[in-house]
Amino acid sequence: MFQGWWIVGTHFTAQLFVSGFFIYSLPLLFPAVIVDFSTDATTVNLLPSAASLLGLVVAPLTGPLVDRWSARGLMIIGTLCLVLGLLGLSFAQSILQFVVIGAVFFSIAQILLGPLAGSAVVSRWFTSTRGRALGIAAIGTSIGGILLPKGLGQALSTVGWRTGLQGIALASAVFVLPLLVFRFWDQPSDRGVEAEADGEAAGAPQTHGELATNKEILTRPAFWLFTLSLGFFLASYTATLANIGQFCADLGFPADAAENLIPVLALCGIFGKLGFGYLADRIPLKVGLIAAIGTTGLSLVLFSLEPSYSVMLVAAAAMGVASGGILPVWNAIVPVIFGVQNFGRAMGWMMPVIGILVTPSYLIAGAIRDSSGSYVLAFQVFLGVLGAAVLLILPLRVVGEPAS
Repeated sequence: MFQGWWIVGTHFTAQLFVSGFFIYSLPLLFPAVIVDFSTDATTVNLLPSAASLLGLVVAPLTGPLVDRWSARGLMIIGTLCLVLGLLGLSFAQSILQFVVIGAVFFSIAQILLGPLAGSAVVSRWFTSTRGRALGIAAIGTSIGGILLPKGLGQALSTVGWRTGLQGIALASAVFVLPLLVFRFWDQPSDRGVEAEADGEAAGAPQTHGELATNKEILTRPAFWLFTLSLGFFLASYTATLANIGQFCADLGFPADAAENLIPVLALCGIFGKLGFGYLADRIPLKVGLIAAIGTTGLSLVLFSLEPSYSVMLVAAAAMGVASGGILPVWNAIVPVIFGVQNFGRAMGWMMPVIGILVTPSYLIAGAIRDSSGSYVLAFQVFLGVLGAAVLLILPLRVVGEPAS
């Protein structure tokens, strides 16, 4: 077996836990945390907002280290931060402790275990089938979105959310750390092999070239068109997902409604990642981006109707397909524009810009809900933001040549 698939599997597992918790499971905690700490939706949304804000500092510092030092070492640090953050939340005695502990540790874990480091290494190992490899690795987020919310949901109804977080912390340490230590290598040359091509190990070499400076990356129009569009998309998507548990509660659905809704979203994300990962090697990449943004827009239209639960399931399925589309296409575009050798540095600068756009979106959603008693206006605002994201994508050129 080509050893690059160990890289894909490790990245898959890391994203299963970090995204499975922070993106898909954290929203399930919010109703219980609001009750336990006698707080409100705006306050609990400070955790993801603050984590995004701290990520503005972490990402640009991490990006060059991915290209010059060791992605493996960074991902080990990220795993330790994830474990410590989960344990810290489980012992929090106030909403302030809950927000601060979560923001500090998860801001680091999300960056180090996310696409910045892992996808950079996958891109080094794979060439002609890079899109497929990235799509398979990205499925980890969806599998995590199926498994972790179910497990946490069971804990919420039996042993409580604190014990549930401790269980996720233990599983993260047991499953992720051994793979990183024993089955993850930064470069194919570390194992004496070449990058994969046409599904086989004996493929063409990767693209090599000069490391770009920060100025060279930041002065490319393609950087700003692509990054701002992604930021608008992710601001709308993540803020909606983070509040889905409270949205279900506001509509009077049973306590397990969100617990069942999120796995549907995650399951459809698997098909989205496989499909878009396959297409990323065959179609204009910005077509995939526009399709993902449009699918999310459909979800927001349905959510804004405050629909029946069956329609909510359709909206969640559409969001899942959209998330599946955005991750492999995003990771496939970066090396096309900037080169594989600059993946970490480029992603390191993209993430803080995206973070600036994402950070207020959580608070906006929570504040609109607290002031109006409904999330409808928030969904309508995010729909307009998605329209701006599409307009930014249209002039972007990424197929077959670096954007100028």
